[in-house]
Amino acid sequence: MSKRRSTGQLRRSSQYSCYSSTKTIRTVASQMSLNSRGKEIWRAPGVCEIPDILGKAFLRPELPTASETTLTLREPNAAKCISRRPWLPPNPHADIPALPPLVRSENEFQRAIRKSLPKVRVPTVTNPKAMYTNFSEIGTGVNGSVLKATHCQKRSLRVAIKRCRLDPDKEYRAAILRELRIMSSGHANLIRLREAFVWRDDVWMTMDLMKCSVFAVLCQRGIPEDFTVYIAGETLKALYYLHSKGYIHRDIKCENLLIGWNGEVKLADFGLATRSNRRNCDRLGTAKWMAPEVIREQYYDETIDMWSLGITIIEMMDRVPPHYRIKDEYELFETVLTEPSPTFTYSYPSMYMRGLVAWLLDEDPRTRPSARDVILEIDAHIQSNLLRTSTPDQFTNFLYQVLP
Repeated sequence: MSKRRSTGQLRRSSQYSCYSSTKTIRTVASQMSLNSRGKEIWRAPGVCEIPDILGKAFLRPELPTASETTLTLREPNAAKCISRRPWLPPNPHADIPALPPLVRSENEFQRAIRKSLPKVRVPTVTNPKAMYTNFSEIGTGVNGSVLKATHCQKRSLRVAIKRCRLDPDKEYRAAILRELRIMSSGHANLIRLREAFVWRDDVWMTMDLMKCSVFAVLCQRGIPEDFTVYIAGETLKALYYLHSKGYIHRDIKCENLLIGWNGEVKLADFGLATRSNRRNCDRLGTAKWMAPEVIREQYYDETIDMWSLGITIIEMMDRVPPHYRIKDEYELFETVLTEPSPTFTYSYPSMYMRGLVAWLLDEDPRTRPSARDVILEIDAHIQSNLLRTSTPDQFTNFLYQVLP
């Protein structure tokens, strides 16, 4: 048998050979590292250029030009989108369930108001701006500002709203409850509370809207003696009721005496009111109307309101309170404590009016008269024709002549 001829030894380099692969990489790198002139560019060992095999694959496509045709969507036809048949529920007997009633929870302070004021309307949490409109500020009180507003449904009803910031302090909240309780008493010479409610962090007190205050009359002119006696008599009725219920006002002045549309006089702003059975020695009130024992921070009772009323009578006839030129508070206190009791300066009252004011401005609180004593004294002087007073109708005519 003949032997097979050998074709010789074919030596093929293995594809896994390190030598052959290294040589190939060097060849490609040398070809890529040639510049335009054919010379090889020197590169650091291990640094080579990566060929751009993706090209412009990730570039944003160019917008077609105006000459090229672009695809446009078909214009919508609104008439075809409206169905002629009305929509019906799946079940013809199905009814839409009504929403559950909105239950608003009352906070602790609103429950305390409702408990303290059983005869006053205390609505649940209601936005006052949904009940009233045309808000405008007409004054400020001890605890907050006073606004004038109109009822949204009853356009003829105009009220005054006192808005107080609800502070978490217990004494402050007790003072607000005390003020609400006094106004809800229903006395003819006290400003009447219509309703009270809490909205967010404010307490809104709705009261009767009065024509003006006595201070507004003083801005035009002084008040004659007969009208002053009438205003003082109505104020004494309010103080007699307050003192009989165990309260002290502590801020009697012309700004807190309000006048109604028919000449009625009502006492307002009970933010500083306190109980008379407490040992009160705080220096609270308006400086020029403070009694000497209040300035000294001694224990005092309801007779401090009588001192303030005497200063208010002087203010009504003189148009300014005593010592109104003194601006420094410490100088004012020193003057009140060292000098004799003040009297009229710019007006000419009768002798009996001067005696009445001197009786009210007694420096010794033990001999200072009470509200009941002054009422009886004024009535006796009026019956004896020693003092003149006006009627509500005469006082109303005076107001329409004076006020603009």
